[in-house]
Amino acid sequence: MNGQTSMLGRSAAWVTIIAIIYFLVAAIATHLVSTQYDFVRDYISDYAVGPWGWIYGSAFLASCVGCIALAIALWQIVPKSALSRTGAILLVIVGLTYAVDCAFPTDILAPGEPPKTTVGMIHLADAFLGWVLFVVAAFLISGRLKHAAGWKAWRPLALILSWLALVLLVLLVGVVVSKQPVGGLVEKSFILDRNVWSLLLAILALRLPAEGNSTSS
Repeated sequence: MNGQTSMLGRSAAWVTIIAIIYFLVAAIATHLVSTQYDFVRDYISDYAVGPWGWIYGSAFLASCVGCIALAIALWQIVPKSALSRTGAILLVIVGLTYAVDCAFPTDILAPGEPPKTTVGMIHLADAFLGWVLFVVAAFLISGRLKHAAGWKAWRPLALILSWLALVLLVLLVGVVVSKQPVGGLVEKSFILDRNVWSLLLAILALRLPAEGNSTSS
């Protein structure tokens, strides 16, 4: 791998880390100022609606940039034998779903209530697509890390976070279907897990030798 490729991968990893930090700061800030919402009951997309909605709207865009940047970092740095090209491509798609979520804000709904507008329907469908694709990407990417000496030591943790994401996603679907007023808490747990997984991979991309630029599938 040449120095230019290595620099691109590490720069992308830094962009991912900065984007995740921004997301977390914005997510905390929006909870502090949008006190009309309930932390346990209301979904985090609700916080993008209202006078302070721009804060979480910007967090959506940070997630978009961070996710795409992580895909670039992994593509450039992960050894070719350990890179899931499919997983990296799915991360790009996941990143794009965040931009769609920002452009099509959610309807403010009671627990389990279906969307009332076309915009709200697009938001819900897009968000669910992004959640599912992230879980698939996390398993694909984490699973292949066993093929690289430097990365495989972290594979168990990456897989644990992937399994936790899957469990939380299934739990979230169950909560929505059963109309239990705890969807916000479950969704926020999923989002936290997603960001921890992404942060782990971005940090590893900075710490480990760059051997990637792969065509592996």
